[in-house]
Amino acid sequence: MKFLQTIKVEEFKTLLDSIPKIELKEEIVALEEAYNRVLFEDVVSPIDVPHFRKSRMDGYAVIAEDTFPAEEDNLIELKLIETIPAGEKPQKALFKGQCSYVATGAAIPKNADGVVMVEFSEKAGEKILISKAITPGTHIIEVGHDIKKNEIIVKRNRMIDLATLGVLASCGIRKVLVYKKLKVGLISTGNELVSDNGRELDIGKIYEVNSKILSQAIENTGASVEFFGILKDDFNELKCAIDKALDYSDIVIMSGGTSKGEGDLGPKVLEEYKDKEVMVHGVRIKPGKPIIFTKFGSKIIFILPGYPTSALSCFYVFIDNFLRKNTGYPLKETYSKQLEVGERIYSPIGRHEFKPVQIKNVNGVNKIFPVKTGSEAISTMFYADGYVEIDELESIIEEGEKRRVYFF
Repeated sequence: MKFLQTIKVEEFKTLLDSIPKIELKEEIVALEEAYNRVLFEDVVSPIDVPHFRKSRMDGYAVIAEDTFPAEEDNLIELKLIETIPAGEKPQKALFKGQCSYVATGAAIPKNADGVVMVEFSEKAGEKILISKAITPGTHIIEVGHDIKKNEIIVKRNRMIDLATLGVLASCGIRKVLVYKKLKVGLISTGNELVSDNGRELDIGKIYEVNSKILSQAIENTGASVEFFGILKDDFNELKCAIDKALDYSDIVIMSGGTSKGEGDLGPKVLEEYKDKEVMVHGVRIKPGKPIIFTKFGSKIIFILPGYPTSALSCFYVFIDNFLRKNTGYPLKETYSKQLEVGERIYSPIGRHEFKPVQIKNVNGVNKIFPVKTGSEAISTMFYADGYVEIDELESIIEEGEKRRVYFF
């Protein structure tokens, strides 16, 4: 594909969807380190949960048949033989005419088949007076009620969230087999860039932003990031960094140098690689037109525009879901919402626009409002809650229309 032969947004998305998923190997991690990792295999419970019969509430463990005659005006009398706190093992089995006090979650003694709530009892020395009959099984949690031994509790390819961590911990699982993290190499380029080491800015210089925002955005997709530095517009330096990044990474993301101007070295460096396949250089979008997508066998390079707003927009629109597809993380659509437009939004004809928007509450209803600053301003992202997509043949979104917002 020729440099800067622009394609439609949907063409690029379709192309990315067609790329086979990168095969990630597996590794064992401790449960404490497994949060937000993706399971490589089904997990089977080694135990029943609970593995003992337990009480749903505070009350008296009884033989249910003993309570059958009990009524408000006909109290039945049982002998209290034991008090069983949560975490303690019952020491005595129940026999006819006996009961044991059980706390919520406490183990049920042998022969007991029901629990009478404290509210339906009176204590008189060692005697307990019961005013309500119960049936067998009342207020008892049976063995394996929650999870049964040898049952698949979590299926492979699931991301381990807080709830999943809790389930795994409750089964006594301390290590899990997960996919290794997708490796992403990150490079930032530009003679004008200065790292935030506290030195004063000369005229023409700016503090480097992209490595900070893109590193976090990449990690949010479940991938790991290795930063290969802020590089000057030097051909040999850039070629060396890309070589190192390709050796380390599954995917390389570079910001800056995407155009075909005199100082934009991205396309020139790519021409040096014999096994490259430049699949995209230019997409009809605003912001971020000169994005580059190149394959090196099983490796991939994305080169994004240098403006932070353009770089981050391109990342969210194209790369975010591409990485999530490969890491097993939920796609960004999971967190999107359909909301009403609060004021008319304009867009230039001919380029698919990703318009940063704010969400404002108007008379109790959340509505979409456009952010006024452009792609050259980093504050655009600061003020935006997310973005809406505007088709290249659309020039106006009218107030009151419904649009899907994708959140940053």
